[in-house]
Amino acid sequence: MVGVPKSKRCTFCRTRKTKCDENWPTCGTCARAGKICSGARTTFKFVVNGSHNEVPEDGRSITDTHRLSSATSTGVSRAAADRRRHQHIGEIIVLDSRNMTIEGCGGFKYHQSLISLPQAISWNPPDKLKAHLVACLDAERGTGHDLHILGAFLPLVPQHLGDDNTALGHAVELLLGAWTNSRRGLPSNTWLDLRTYNRALRSLKAALDDANVEHLNNTLAALCVLQKTEVLYDFARGSNQENHAAGLIAVISKAGPARPMTKMALHVTFESIFHMLQEDIRQGRESVFHTPEWMAALRKSIDGSEVGLVLEQLYRLWVEATAWPGLARLVRLLRQDPLNSMAAAELRLRATSLAEKLRLQDETILAALAESGAITEVENVSRPDLFPKCYEFADFPTAKLFSSHAMFSIVTYRCLQEADRVLTAHGDLSVEKQARKFSRRTWMAYPWLRNQTPLAVDFTASLVFSYEAGNEEEREFCSTGLAEMDSSRHPPPIGEWVEATIMANAKAYSGRLPFIKTQNAKVEYDGIGCRS
Repeated sequence: MVGVPKSKRCTFCRTRKTKCDENWPTCGTCARAGKICSGARTTFKFVVNGSHNEVPEDGRSITDTHRLSSATSTGVSRAAADRRRHQHIGEIIVLDSRNMTIEGCGGFKYHQSLISLPQAISWNPPDKLKAHLVACLDAERGTGHDLHILGAFLPLVPQHLGDDNTALGHAVELLLGAWTNSRRGLPSNTWLDLRTYNRALRSLKAALDDANVEHLNNTLAALCVLQKTEVLYDFARGSNQENHAAGLIAVISKAGPARPMTKMALHVTFESIFHMLQEDIRQGRESVFHTPEWMAALRKSIDGSEVGLVLEQLYRLWVEATAWPGLARLVRLLRQDPLNSMAAAELRLRATSLAEKLRLQDETILAALAESGAITEVENVSRPDLFPKCYEFADFPTAKLFSSHAMFSIVTYRCLQEADRVLTAHGDLSVEKQARKFSRRTWMAYPWLRNQTPLAVDFTASLVFSYEAGNEEEREFCSTGLAEMDSSRHPPPIGEWVEATIMANAKAYSGRLPFIKTQNAKVEYDGIGCRS
């Protein structure tokens, strides 16, 4: 950062663009005009990352300094000028600089951004946190650090900060701190501040014990923020992922299907539902949301949400995907008793129904998005030997819809294969073709998704499920892609992405391999089970 002194002209001379004789305390120009001279300016011009920002020595913004100088030059007292300055505070300037720390910003560094906040005499902590979050949301647009990747609920969080429930505020502070540290390129073991993390967990526990249903939305958002923060930045998270998934299920169930969902609750529910379904699979139970009452309530909330076509279809896909834990449970029963024809018949019936709904969405919604140009095929410059074409997407929600649809299609057809093994003497070859078709889609989408890392690590699940359908070369491409998407998280959360680890996860989450409570990687490498 380079400090360059500016002209020391007084405010009146600078405004009139005349030369100041600098004969202070009152220069000649002000004396002739009968003005009170403001004296020498105390601001400096700082060159930060190629941009110029004026920062007064007293820490005020340039706008406030101009107001104060104008007030004193017209005979208004400094106290009155200060009162006027406080009355007009409505903006805060957040500067981006790797070399300059702004007092009161908690050490965070942001891109230059002008953020409007409610007028107040002084900034209280919730207002500062809102400013920080809005600045971070505006920064890094279109890159892998774009916070919008974490979900449509995050832009709604600022309006909920400052309520009685402090869990959300503490969770957001933790997320912004870890996000900032990762952007700075600091060592990954320093990204998560343990003191802030423990405070957020304590606040969350208090929120979960709160019986006030009016606070459920904030508690739900805090759970979602913490869960996503741990997935991205905490590599020794132990059982917290399971605890957060269980907490999300408990909070949503507490409201019940009869209670209308707010927009925040709707976004958080579907942004977290993948992890809740994973928890149901690990526990070997049906999803609590796969009931006529809950599915009708979720569809009704989607109908009245006005979230846009892509998010609406993504959420509808997740409603149908609540059948996933039930399918995995039936597959597990067949693995334990291969002669259980009743379980096989039920599995085939339910998987066929889900496959038909996925096929309909593919032929209507995804086809319409392709026709509109939201999903396009372009030349694959990275691996043309494997795939001459690859997919590009208009935005991140479209990519998420496309990838999630492919993933659930693969899982559904794998479940159909398990039913066919029991009900028929030979498997249906068309089922394997469908599984390979959607696996290939996942691989063709990977080049675009790779550019959305590190925040798009959830897409590793799609690559995991697609691995089984590939040949040797395609599997190598898939495992390399998994390592690349996890490259920002060292060490990776489940160990090395080797074939045994990938297959263990793919089989466990489709019911074909048990979960074992252990941290020993050999249970995956030896095909004994999947670490939970």
